Amino acid sequence: MADFDLFFVLLNGLGLMALIALAFGTLERLVPDHSLRPWLHGSVFALGTIAAMLSAAPLADGIIIDVRCVIVALAGAFVGWPAALLAGLAGVLFRIWLGGVGAPIGVTTVVFAAGVGLVWGWLYRSGQTAKRRHLMLLGLVVSAHVALFIFLPVPDPLTLTARVIPYVVPTYLAGVFVMGSMMQREARMIRREQSLEVDAFTDSLTGLANRRAYDALVADELAKARHGPVGAALLVVDFDYFKQINDTYGHEIGDEALKAVGKIMRSCVRHGDYVCRHGGEEFAVILPQTGIPQARRAAERIRHAIETAPLTARDRRLSLTVSIGVAATPQHADDADTLYRCADAALYEAKSEGRDRVVVYGRRQSGLSVLALELASPIKAESLAIAG
Repeated sequence: MADFDLFFVLLNGLGLMALIALAFGTLERLVPDHSLRPWLHGSVFALGTIAAMLSAAPLADGIIIDVRCVIVALAGAFVGWPAALLAGLAGVLFRIWLGGVGAPIGVTTVVFAAGVGLVWGWLYRSGQTAKRRHLMLLGLVVSAHVALFIFLPVPDPLTLTARVIPYVVPTYLAGVFVMGSMMQREARMIRREQSLEVDAFTDSLTGLANRRAYDALVADELAKARHGPVGAALLVVDFDYFKQINDTYGHEIGDEALKAVGKIMRSCVRHGDYVCRHGGEEFAVILPQTGIPQARRAAERIRHAIETAPLTARDRRLSLTVSIGVAATPQHADDADTLYRCADAALYEAKSEGRDRVVVYGRRQSGLSVLALELASPIKAESLAIAG
């Protein structure tokens, strides 16, 4: 093969690597399952490895050269061992199937590239902390596999090796740099998008889910509850006399009180429950797969923990209490708006009956009403201090 043809084949390999980099970004966005995603990436890299060998440049009888090692190395470097395993295995098996005197060296180069990529990925956290010089280093080390060409069973392996080095090394350096930079850019953009999404659904003061997140979460949990044996419950939690805290200690202390209460509520619920700041001093707690008795106990846990928490402001004991309204599906409602109205009506009743209590929305024969319920046993509260 002429040197121009060799250069053209390697140049086509750069285009193949660019397509793989684009596929990498697409899968990162479209596949939310973190356990499945590396294997899907690995499948793409494996197909890319085979495609590279299908368009390889024949140097001699049974000896080919292509960009497979770059693809395998970047699979390990940016995705991890599942992708390195699939891409490397595809490269090894396909090179054995192609056969020829160069097959043993070809297999060795694939294994070498996979190992280099995995080590590089471990050192630079799958490319997250890598700089341009680190990408260039990866390309240089991967291209060093051409040194194995001196062991090829041909009449003059040194001359053959010297002939391909001026083409392989620059192409590998360019391939790793371009493909690696594209993958880094895609990963950065995705992390930025995820960060913006988190910010959009997080209350900046308390770190809890905000109203927008609440709307999405409650709708999702109610949809699941319609198909399950147990419904979902909603607690609407509101500070008692919160305005007095702001008037007495200032809004800064009021904000600290909101944060402290948010932490207490999170400590009182299960993993999988959702604590949201609904607005102002009002919070909402979504309890999936929870009936009324369990929701009542959870509400009492929260109320008692806040009431007994040793909170301080400006070296003075700060007494906080909350009133809580409880409603559940399917007993009280089957949609998010009605469920909230029921819990809010129960909250209003709790305020009317003297505050610092839990009220469950209920029905009597004469119409709508609520039942006040009290705590059966004491619960140890979390100790939090509010800096004043």
